[in-house]
Amino acid sequence: MSSLTEKQVSINEQSSLNNSSSEIESQPASQGDEKVHAPFKRKTRGITWILVVVAILSSIFLYALDNTIVADVVPSITQSLGSSELLPWLSVGFMIGGVGVALPFGKIFGLYNVKWLYIFSLTLFMVGSALCGAAPNMNAMIVGRVIAGVGGNGMYLGVITLLSVNTEEKERPMYLALVGLVFGVGTCVGPLIGGAFAESPVGWPFAFYLNLIIGGLFAPVYLFMLPTFDPRPGVPYTERSREIDYVGTVLSIGMIVFTVIGINFGGAIYAWKSATVIVMLVLGVLSCIAFFAQQGFAFLTTKDHRVFPMQFLRRPEYILLFCLTSAANAAGFCVIYYIPLYFQFAKGEAPVAAAVKILPLIVFISATILVNGALMGKFGYYKPWYVVGTALMLIGGVLISRVNTSTSTAYVYGMEVILGLGVGSHIQSGFAVIQSITEPAVMAYAITFMMVAQLLGIAMGLSVSGAVFVNVAISKLQVALPRVPRKTLLAFISGARSELFDTLTVEEKAGTVHALVETIQKVFVCVYAAAAFGFVLSLFLRRQKVASQISA
Repeated sequence: MSSLTEKQVSINEQSSLNNSSSEIESQPASQGDEKVHAPFKRKTRGITWILVVVAILSSIFLYALDNTIVADVVPSITQSLGSSELLPWLSVGFMIGGVGVALPFGKIFGLYNVKWLYIFSLTLFMVGSALCGAAPNMNAMIVGRVIAGVGGNGMYLGVITLLSVNTEEKERPMYLALVGLVFGVGTCVGPLIGGAFAESPVGWPFAFYLNLIIGGLFAPVYLFMLPTFDPRPGVPYTERSREIDYVGTVLSIGMIVFTVIGINFGGAIYAWKSATVIVMLVLGVLSCIAFFAQQGFAFLTTKDHRVFPMQFLRRPEYILLFCLTSAANAAGFCVIYYIPLYFQFAKGEAPVAAAVKILPLIVFISATILVNGALMGKFGYYKPWYVVGTALMLIGGVLISRVNTSTSTAYVYGMEVILGLGVGSHIQSGFAVIQSITEPAVMAYAITFMMVAQLLGIAMGLSVSGAVFVNVAISKLQVALPRVPRKTLLAFISGARSELFDTLTVEEKAGTVHALVETIQKVFVCVYAAAAFGFVLSLFLRRQKVASQISA
């Protein structure tokens, strides 16, 4: 593939973002006499570039923050709005909103001006946040979470795209690593910030109003300094709209929504054998089959306009990168969510104090992401990062699954360090790697491909681990606390009614703690299962250098 330092993306190539595999492999990456789209040498520099990077990374921080900020405000929200039976929707709604529109957004970002799509997504996110903060009831809160999830996903893709088209190849891995760093930090500190607002005089609504404050602060940067990039200059908007795969969009959303709802609510809101869960899962499977059939045969669309880059499925390296990114995110987010719960249940820590206990994980994930971004861009080889990273994840996952009520805090910290090194070494690498092995003509789809892998890994990891936690915990607690109604137990493990624990006898408290810690042990099995899967796959990666393109 020609280096982007020598050749630039042509208009014609950008208009063919979904060519077949044979077409892509047979044509050159660019033509010397074609019109230049975006100069390789970055134009925006100095203080303007610094402000742009800080501004767009702040939106990534807010999106990540909203993934976990509700963890410590659940009791306050329940007290204000009631309807504790709807609590799972607060996380599921946000998840559905984000993952459900990942593919459609990827297509749209390849058709329209990236700057204004990013600003539109940012506005959606702010509207959803405002609705959450001002919600008069739980239903309004859920709607706000879904809207915020949709907008957040668009922001995320917008930032990745803006950095990809406005940075030089040598610096791109570092900037993409910064995205992963900020996203990881935001995810980890979400419970801390949420808990702090819940306990403050301003109350839990400001956990959501914070987004409006920071978004408003950087509004001038978004509007007047953010570089613009139109992948299809001169093409009428009516023609662009005809290139959207509407059938594929609907099927992809249905596939994600039905599956996530079925897995998350099975055993929690509805019994696994209930008609609701069965219908959701069946519809999810049918939507998946219909989606890939429609994409494969290009039904009511064309091969050039499909919402999913089917040609990537013919490339083993792409599939490996997709699965490895999904596995890293599934394992990483499972640890981020459940280590604080372990400290709450096993050590009796308050929610905010328990959230502080994941600081070693935050520090080492963040530091390793930065080291990976710097060294991989300099030395080039990417396979070792995946092999070593998944091996460390596997070791850390196995060891942390052995925690019990008497495990020392130092032991848990040690496992966090190992897991942080493993996760951070490759969780964000896929974006830089896939761009270095992808033709410029399909770069937009390559970015979307990895973003879907990341979000799908988070969604499925939290869905499966959440299903394990709820179902195993309820089963064990019904044995330990036979007199307590199932509905009360569900509210208890969701954090809505923590006062239940204070009403128990000494023996019941001991049995409850033991049951919950055993449950978390089962949840951590998901971590090393994902790590083992990733380790095996990493061995099949090609031994090649990203630097062959970066330094060309």
